Amino acid sequence: MRFRFLFACLMLVATALRAAEPRAVLTLAEQPVRLIRGAAVYKAGSGVAVQKDDILETEAAGAQVEAGADAIVALGPQSRVLVASMAADGDSPVELELLQGWAKVYAKGRRAVVVTPALQVTVPTGSTIVHAGGGLEAVFAEEGEQQVSRAGTVLKLAVEQYAGIDADKRQLVTSRPPRAFVSAMPLAFRDHLARVPGVKNAGKVAPVKERDAAYADVDDWLASTLPARRRFVARFKPRLLDPDFRKQLDRALGQGPDWKPVLHPARRSDNGLF
Repeated sequence: MRFRFLFACLMLVATALRAAEPRAVLTLAEQPVRLIRGAAVYKAGSGVAVQKDDILETEAAGAQVEAGADAIVALGPQSRVLVASMAADGDSPVELELLQGWAKVYAKGRRAVVVTPALQVTVPTGSTIVHAGGGLEAVFAEEGEQQVSRAGTVLKLAVEQYAGIDADKRQLVTSRPPRAFVSAMPLAFRDHLARVPGVKNAGKVAPVKERDAAYADVDDWLASTLPARRRFVARFKPRLLDPDFRKQLDRALGQGPDWKPVLHPARRSDNGLF
C-alpha cells in the first residue's frame, strides 16, 4: 500500500514537471490560426503550445511563435509552415518547412534551418526572411552570414544579401533585394523580432478541435517535396478509414512510391511468388 502511494506521488511530480517544461508557444495570433496536429484540424489562438510536426496556417493576418528569447518565428498572412523542431531548451535547432508564404526566423546562438519546396536556408545564428510559392522563392539574410542551397548549388550570403531563383534560368542568383520582394514582404518584417509581453496562460491554452482532416486540408502537403512528406504516410494513414479521403488520395497519389504500398499492397500467390 505504501509503495502504491509513493508511486502515485512520483507520477504526480513527474506530470507537474512535464507541465512546467518550457515549450514553444503561439504568442501572437491577430486572427485564429489553423492548426493541423496529427490528423485533425484545430483552431489555435495566443497561448497555445506548439508541438513537433504541428502545421500552422495563417489567413488574412500574421502570427508569431516563440521558444524563449533566442528563438522567434513570425509568419506572414496566407502562410503555411510545419514546425519540425522548435524546443525552448536554448540548444536545439529551429527547423521549419515552409510550404507557402512568408517566415521570418530569429535564432540567437542556435542554428535555424528553413526548407521550402525549392530552397534550403541555413542560419548558424541570426535572422532570416524566407518566401515560398507564388513564383517567388527567395531569402534575405537580415542578420548573420547564412547559406542557401538548391539542387546541389550552395551559396553563402553575407548580411543584407538576397538570393532568389531566376525566373528564366531557374537558378539561384544573389543580389540586393529586388523591389518586388520588398513590396510584397509583410510590413511587420521590417522590424526586428521581439517577444510578445504578457501572453496570458502561455503554453496552457488548449486548441479547439474542429474536425478530422479532410483531404483538401492536406493535399498540398501530401503532394509536396518537403522532408516531412516521408512522415505523412504514418501520420495520415488513419484517415484512410474515411472513404472520401481514401478515394481522393488514391486518385491523386495512389500510384506514387509513398502511398502505393499502403493503398495497393502487392498480393502473394500460394507458392509465395507475386
